[in-house]
Amino acid sequence: MTFCLYNGGVNRSADHASPAPPDRTFLGLRPVVGGSVCCAVSALGYTGASICMRQLVDLNCHPIWAVANKEVVTVLVVGPWLLWRMFRRLPVFPSGRALAVLIGVSLAVQLGANLGLQWSFDVVGLAVAVPAVFGIMLTASAVLGWVLLGERVSRRSAAAIGVLLVSLIFLGLAATAAGKLGGATDRWTVILGIGVPCLAGAIYAMLSITIRRTVTGATPIAAIVFVTTSVGVLTLGPLSFYSVETDVLWKMWSEGYVWMLAAGTLNLIAFLAITKGLELTTAVHVNVLNASQVAMAAIAGMLIFHEPRTGWLIIGVCWTIGGIVLFGQPEHDDREADRHV
Repeated sequence: MTFCLYNGGVNRSADHASPAPPDRTFLGLRPVVGGSVCCAVSALGYTGASICMRQLVDLNCHPIWAVANKEVVTVLVVGPWLLWRMFRRLPVFPSGRALAVLIGVSLAVQLGANLGLQWSFDVVGLAVAVPAVFGIMLTASAVLGWVLLGERVSRRSAAAIGVLLVSLIFLGLAATAAGKLGGATDRWTVILGIGVPCLAGAIYAMLSITIRRTVTGATPIAAIVFVTTSVGVLTLGPLSFYSVETDVLWKMWSEGYVWMLAAGTLNLIAFLAITKGLELTTAVHVNVLNASQVAMAAIAGMLIFHEPRTGWLIIGVCWTIGGIVLFGQPEHDDREADRHV
């Protein structure tokens, strides 16, 4: 999945303020409310896509093939609309350096984050991997926002980072038991199984920052989605035929491709929703909606896929949710800024 979220771990300062979002509405709603609705839809979509991709693990679908086919859905749906815009000579893609940066980040998302996360589902499971992604994603968002956007990290956000880092310790302990899912009996495989989702979280945070700096009134959201997913198709597609035997690929015509199609469709809906949310609002409290993703993924992992239900996992998930909620509580400066959104 291509997780993405607003850089809610940072607060605006008087001297280094982030650009305020344009004065616009979404479906008749104020930007803050519309952005929150988009993020809620995104959370549901990404959770559904995660469940589909986890199911492909049980179907023994190769990770490269699974991710590549999931991304094809977006390319086939969004591509024709962008061609129509180009035919009408309307703005489509960002130009110059912005496009180059987006392509570079998209490569990292596909080859590092999406592919690595799919592999980790087989090692530590859905219930461990998704909370780990979010823990690092929020932490990295705060750090990147401070370094790249000059935004201040509040005391509340710093405390939330501490909570999320502690949650990773509990999730690492839970990964020891979950590692048995994929037959991982050695310590290093389990460490890698929890480390890869952490790396994915950092990459997704960079994608979030890139979207915030790329999406403008002249650049349609669909173009950002298309670039990110088409990079996956153009890289992972050929790599699939190189890495996996052709007979193995064509043996999955029935159930496997249904799950890939479902994952791609839900991922497209979620990506469009979160990208619109990023465009509409800079409200910090929007991130609290992402806590539901962690809870739903953990429940799905334990109930649907029968992943180990350990005390370490429950504690780790609860700490992760607590950290996200703490990130989502705006301080006085944020409330004052949101009144003008």
